[in-house]
Amino acid sequence: MRKFFLVLTVTSIVTACKDETKPAAPAEDVQVKAAMSLPYVPTYSSSFKMGDHPEYCTMIAQGSWKDWENNTMDNMKSWVADTIVAFHSDNTMVKGADSLIARWKVGRAKYSSVSDSIEAIMPVYSTDKDENWVLVWAKETNVKTDGTKETANVMETWRINKDGKADLLLQYDRATRKK
Repeated sequence: MRKFFLVLTVTSIVTACKDETKPAAPAEDVQVKAAMSLPYVPTYSSSFKMGDHPEYCTMIAQGSWKDWENNTMDNMKSWVADTIVAFHSDNTMVKGADSLIARWKVGRAKYSSVSDSIEAIMPVYSTDKDENWVLVWAKETNVKTDGTKETANVMETWRINKDGKADLLLQYDRATRKK
């Protein structure tokens, strides 16, 4: 009987002193993957995370937006790949940096002034495609050379290649509705 109480006492003490909590994993080791149940299978990718290159956002904001606003499209050569393909919101496609620059110069010449505002911009990374992208939501207010004003909400999706240059543009816009 004494042995039974001794074993019971030792077991109780060991059990009471045992720390059942597990140490938390460091934040960088924890990966949360949200389960998605979609009615469609994405044809390109559904595997994106926040990107690690905020400098790509700066490049796009300066190049696609500030240089358009300032009418300095020749600066595009520094950040656009020679092989760029641009799908514009007017359903036109342009291939090559020189063609894109020429197209943007012709388009910008229609306006006496441009005022842009970036509403949101973020770098994202496609983990399954190993690609960097920049997503932009912006508002553009243009004054044509005849004085009429145009306003549009614009969304641009830019792919950034391994050399850190934009090689694909997908652009969408919505003109502000008249009341």
